[in-house]
Amino acid sequence: MHPELLAFINIFTLGDTAPTQRLAGRLDLVLTDTAGYAAQFAEELAERGIEEELPPQELRDIALLDALLAEDLAVECDWTETAGEILSNLNHVLARQGRAPVPETPGIGADEDLGPEQLDLVQDTLEPLGLALVMFDLDGDSYPLSVVAQEQAEELATQAQQLGFKLHQW
Repeated sequence: MHPELLAFINIFTLGDTAPTQRLAGRLDLVLTDTAGYAAQFAEELAERGIEEELPPQELRDIALLDALLAEDLAVECDWTETAGEILSNLNHVLARQGRAPVPETPGIGADEDLGPEQLDLVQDTLEPLGLALVMFDLDGDSYPLSVVAQEQAEELATQAQQLGFKLHQW
């Protein structure tokens, strides 16, 4: 197991051993044997509508998201959701990470354009709490999102690039 992979995963799990080990095993497989990963997780990929072979980069990015989703460390939000709805979904991730939830603000973003502007409002809400929004780089009509400590956001981006994952952090 690559120590870099464990350090990367720990940013999401905050060092929680059981999910870290499950994520590490799954992500190590996709990084070392994409065909083996595709075979082992064929049913999960089929649920996403993926039944043909994917380029390794795309498969790695999907594997990262699916692994985090399986551990409740990421969410997929529809592009039509307001910032308040996105924050409500992210509270599940924060709870799983053992962090305090973001105070409910259901009306936030209701008067704004839908789409990326909502993500800016989400980050504006997370920033004073020392948190950063992370979006996984997948094509689609949803926003695959997670939350990390703001002071680790740049480190996360660097580690993701070194490991071959694509993500965007605010």
